[in-house]
Amino acid sequence: MKRRHFFKSMGGIAGGAFLSSGSPVFAKVSAFKEAGAGMAKDEKFWKLLREQFLIPGNYAYLNTGGLGSCPYMVTNTVREKMAEEDACPCAGHDEQEWWKIKEKCAVLLGPPVKKEELALTGTATEGINIIINGLPLKKGDEIITSTHEHVALNVPLLNKQKTDGIVIRTFVPNLKEGLANVKAIEKLINKRTRLVFTSHITCTTGQVMPVNEIGELAKSRGIWYALDGVQAVGHLPVNLQGMGVDFYAISGHKWLLGPRRTGILYVRENLIDTLKPTIVGAYSSLNYDMEKRRLELHPTAQRYEYGTQNEALFCGLEAAVDFITAIGTGAIRDHNKRLSEMFYNDLKKIVGITILSPQEESCRSSMITFRITGKDNRKICRLLDKKGLRVRSVTEANLDAVRVSFHIYNNEDESERLLTEIKKL
Repeated sequence: MKRRHFFKSMGGIAGGAFLSSGSPVFAKVSAFKEAGAGMAKDEKFWKLLREQFLIPGNYAYLNTGGLGSCPYMVTNTVREKMAEEDACPCAGHDEQEWWKIKEKCAVLLGPPVKKEELALTGTATEGINIIINGLPLKKGDEIITSTHEHVALNVPLLNKQKTDGIVIRTFVPNLKEGLANVKAIEKLINKRTRLVFTSHITCTTGQVMPVNEIGELAKSRGIWYALDGVQAVGHLPVNLQGMGVDFYAISGHKWLLGPRRTGILYVRENLIDTLKPTIVGAYSSLNYDMEKRRLELHPTAQRYEYGTQNEALFCGLEAAVDFITAIGTGAIRDHNKRLSEMFYNDLKKIVGITILSPQEESCRSSMITFRITGKDNRKICRLLDKKGLRVRSVTEANLDAVRVSFHIYNNEDESERLLTEIKKL
């Protein structure tokens, strides 16, 4: 597709002119696939894409690592589906539509992930709890994790320790040498180790962990391997097979730009019978007979789903996956990385700044974390917010820092505005 034809096809979406999920919004954006990856460097494309969000033009939203903004096509899909459901209420959900959503999600996770290995959950937290509480862990069994995990992993681990007596062993992420984290994990492994569970990308410093190498280590020791993938999917290309991961939990409301209360849980096919569902209900079973006291769980990861669902939210998740897929995770990674690396390099020049994100570029994501020396960085975040610059305070691991997340609706001007205000502070 030639450049002028691409922008002609994109022109109609400027200003959010097409707000219906059935309108040309996705068809227009999908023209990007035909345009080729080179279009990712064209600022006009990203400007038009920005206009598909409700974010005001003078507001720099730089906290996708906390919560993403839904594009119009997502919010309108949810609204229309809710109206449809209220006009003709129907218990349950369309299973055919459910499998279609899972099939699209599977593509994002890389071949050969199957839709049967996915469960649609309410949050990544729910998925994490299914993993920790569903594995056959007993008193004295050990789980290895890092000191830079999110509350969504920390609290379930501590609860499991409190209720079942498991042992939690931690390592401090090495921010200078990424592969040193593999060695740190290896030192903690012993005959009681059952599970390694870390983030794919940490919420603290945006460190991309050496997930493939950790996967190889876990496999060689016969240890289960789980990842919190919340900060990765929609942020960069993901291939679960390459990681050798057994379990992977995702939320839909961050980098995927989907509705809140949506999530995805991946369970490797040969471990579905090992990971026991802790909550079951309608849809968890293939069949049951109360009179005969017989229950046969669903043979797929559907067994981790239960009860009445808000189908509209997951149709919104499907629209978000369509949106991300059309742009391309490679193009998204390149756009975000370009902004974050420019910000990182300019930030290094400011006196009084300590950068906490990894020193190795290959271990950095599009989330950059820093600290202003001698300042209460929670206050810094509040002051920046008053300037129309939304960042996030990092209190995990007692870092007292500021985190900046760059995604598809951000641009160079916003980065420059933020740098200017940091210099003043």
